[in-house]
Amino acid sequence: MRLFFLKAYSILAWITMIITSMIITPFFLLVWVCTFWWDKRRLAVHFVAIFWAWHYRSLIPFWKLHLEGRKKIPWNRAVVLVSNHRSMIDVPVLNKLRRPFKWTSKSENFKLPFVGMVLSLTNSVRIRRDSLHSGMQFLTQAESEMKKGSSILIFPEGTRSKTTTMRPFKEGAFLLAKKMESGIIPIVHTGSEKTFYRGSWVLRGKTHINIRVLDEIPAQIVKETDLKELTSMIRNKMEIGLASLDDENAGQ
Repeated sequence: MRLFFLKAYSILAWITMIITSMIITPFFLLVWVCTFWWDKRRLAVHFVAIFWAWHYRSLIPFWKLHLEGRKKIPWNRAVVLVSNHRSMIDVPVLNKLRRPFKWTSKSENFKLPFVGMVLSLTNSVRIRRDSLHSGMQFLTQAESEMKKGSSILIFPEGTRSKTTTMRPFKEGAFLLAKKMESGIIPIVHTGSEKTFYRGSWVLRGKTHINIRVLDEIPAQIVKETDLKELTSMIRNKMEIGLASLDDENAGQ
């Protein structure tokens, strides 16, 4: 009976998401048209996208979100944000940060209905995996956005982990921070991997999703630390942060 209810609710939720996306899209485009010529950081459309993500989450009342440390992320100073990656819903969940930043996403996602439009119009950073020059293209676009004052959010694992253990980190996020002489702010979250059955569109039911923003690694330390050592150091901080979250939320 429970599985039948979850399947029925999942169908209703997906249909509602599609219909409301078609309704919100014209408003999103209108905001972009009215602001793109002066809003170089695309803040207006970014916050419309945050509202859009909030709307998706609100359709699932049995997802409980808790966020700590949002104020650690600056409004007008560009930093590199790095987060673990466990689920396809990590993007709408992390929009709860409600801070101006640019997403990074593989180029295939820019072709998706609605999602691709949001990524393009908010100047999200495209990651191409089929080009020998993809790394340079990623850095060039990311540097351009950071020079405008926007932070960049990157999943250093590159793709979702199939377990609660993080995949090996790629060095792009840390190379970017060193080139821009910026700080790095790690973000850890747990629970998003419990929102759907793996490989399925069916919701799993009640889930607690917890997000914690860790302390910033200052720009001076980023600059002085070897790239591989920096990558390892931040991964270690995130592993400790995840273990702490898991221990605190074991009873939920």
